[in-house]
Amino acid sequence: MSTGVNPRLDDVAVARDCADYLERHRHAIVQVLTECESYETAVNEVCNSIDTLRNLHRELAHLRKADLDSVAVFLPINLPLYSLILFAAVPSLMAGRVDVRLPASTPGWLRQVAVAAHLEDFFPRVHLHEATRRQFIDVVASRAQAVIFTGRYESAEQVRNQCSSSVFLFEGSGVNPVVIGAQARLTPEVIDNVVTARVFNSGQDCAAPDVFLVHMSKLDEFVASVADRIGSLRAGSYDDPRVRIGSILNRRPLKDLAARLASLAADTIVGGTVDVKSGFVDPTVIVRPLSEHDFVTEFFAPIFYVLVYESDEELAAFFSGRDYRDNAMYVSLYGQAPVAGLFESSTVLFEQTVLQVEQGNTPFGGNGAKANYVACGNDVEVGPMLISEALSRVPYLQRHRVVPIGERSHHRAAHAVREHPLGPRSVIAP
Repeated sequence: MSTGVNPRLDDVAVARDCADYLERHRHAIVQVLTECESYETAVNEVCNSIDTLRNLHRELAHLRKADLDSVAVFLPINLPLYSLILFAAVPSLMAGRVDVRLPASTPGWLRQVAVAAHLEDFFPRVHLHEATRRQFIDVVASRAQAVIFTGRYESAEQVRNQCSSSVFLFEGSGVNPVVIGAQARLTPEVIDNVVTARVFNSGQDCAAPDVFLVHMSKLDEFVASVADRIGSLRAGSYDDPRVRIGSILNRRPLKDLAARLASLAADTIVGGTVDVKSGFVDPTVIVRPLSEHDFVTEFFAPIFYVLVYESDEELAAFFSGRDYRDNAMYVSLYGQAPVAGLFESSTVLFEQTVLQVEQGNTPFGGNGAKANYVACGNDVEVGPMLISEALSRVPYLQRHRVVPIGERSHHRAAHAVREHPLGPRSVIAP
């Protein structure tokens, strides 16, 4: 029975030991990571992992409170080391057991990363599994006290409906627009930061900007600068440290991406090619008037989708539209004042991108209903999330939830299970 007081708090010191290990073995870990991502990405996520582990004192108020039996995690496909730290290692400081479903397309790589980082030694309560989503839900997630899901909103809702007894933490993605206003100073540093935000990890980042809103007066300068910058980027195999554009890990959505780019061919001024077989997507620049914009696409590839606006009224109309507000997370403003209501929906950044400000010990996200939330039954809280803070409230949320009659027998059965049916490092059999 949970006491509400975390008996594992001394393990925070072990987390710092892990950070020291990552620092000492940085080169070997980067070598493993660059099997499927760029050197730039690998170095960034090692640094972010070390920083997060060394700054857990910022989360102690939350870490002290939580004493959970079990947490189930659906791991994202990108940034494996940083994801393991954020969504598995840190939660294991608050729980008796953390079970992680590895992405179906790259389970071997994820295991190699975990071994290279010696995560089993530092965080022995984290257990990795290869399983279908259905298997993991049936055997693990539906019995867990809390579930952490990163991915598409529609998939999250399907999983949440099957984990009705769990507190459900959803980390999704947002539109994350970059706004280039009439007063923007497009210095080489600004262009480099903006381009990096889009091409980081070959565009495979949930915080990457899917829209660039550019004032008409800055359009020519912005497009010319971006086209020149991406034209200088090296593309190819990730075993070359200079490569910044490589193959896409999850190739299943590439046919849909190719179809979307084909529909935008008339507005494409750079790139536009998708090689589904190799998983390579050319850096692409698309320019169209905001008035002709139809819908936002989460590209998850190095696509610069530029919408041209002429007035603050046009800009305000975009940000008030449901297509944006449902997925509102971050907005980066360059030379543009916030329009009315922007702070209500979004985390607003001035002259910075998400890559420049994200820090693993602080809340992440925005206020879009499909961007991130914490749910207990039908009670859903939307807003930026810090995993440790959300987990610290799990017992309170469950105590104060009124369980519908139809769920009560399942609820009792699920929480009666204390011994987990899986072995420590099992692969769930079909």
